[in-house]
Amino acid sequence: MSISIQRCTSLPELFQAIEGIKPPIMYLAGGTDLMVLLKANLIPDSAWFDISDIPDIKGITVKDDMLVIGAATPFDEIYPDANVLKWAKALSEAASNVGGPQIRARGTIGGNIANGSPAADTLPALASLGAQVNLLSARGERSVPIEGYALGNRRTVREADEIISSVSIPIRAGIKGAWKALGARKALAISKISLAVSAVLEQGSFSYLRIGLGSVAATVRRAPQAEEVLLNGGWNRETLEEACRIIQTEISPIDDIRSTAEYRKAMSGVLLHDALISAFGEAPTR
Repeated sequence: MSISIQRCTSLPELFQAIEGIKPPIMYLAGGTDLMVLLKANLIPDSAWFDISDIPDIKGITVKDDMLVIGAATPFDEIYPDANVLKWAKALSEAASNVGGPQIRARGTIGGNIANGSPAADTLPALASLGAQVNLLSARGERSVPIEGYALGNRRTVREADEIISSVSIPIRAGIKGAWKALGARKALAISKISLAVSAVLEQGSFSYLRIGLGSVAATVRRAPQAEEVLLNGGWNRETLEEACRIIQTEISPIDDIRSTAEYRKAMSGVLLHDALISAFGEAPTR
């Protein structure tokens, strides 16, 4: 398939260019995901637009108690950023483990979110942080929770004339977190299962705690029962063990070419244990 790509350097230019174009429309930023799909002939004939040089969708800022990350910001700018490390540690760890160095240099957070893949590395971290996806078109802007963006495997709520402009993460004082994943190898592998936790711990009790899971369902998932155990019971060995047991009953993964459902269930408890210990140190005995 031969493709023609039109480069746009501003949002008005983009929205004027796509006006009246029949879907599907492909928006190219880093291209690390789209090129794989194109090579596998999984993309239908489409109109292509390069949005990588639009300044309004790039960069990391703090605004109105929110950490805002432009959709065209590459991973190698995200994970070492001081504000991301402070307010979104789980996301920093996820971004630092996406693909290899070349992919992190080109790949963007918007691209990782865009097609709704349940194996996208950043999604569990964003779910744990209560992130919002900001969608922009000539008609205006709207925001959706990260957990509500994907409708199923590679099906999303984004309309053809919308782009992901940014991701917004609420700033919470004292928040800590961690991201863990298991794959066939340490790098350049799709995760068999990934998990992120973000939490605020104050005098042995959690005032905020969310767990995000990837590659265990058609979309990113939370673990509300395990969250409730920790939120109600505080930080101690007993609640840690109980949460790690319960999370295995909350997910319903499938067998596929990467792993089995049984393995994913068992490893959800292991990854939760490792993520919490990584974020908060050894749990005390109650």
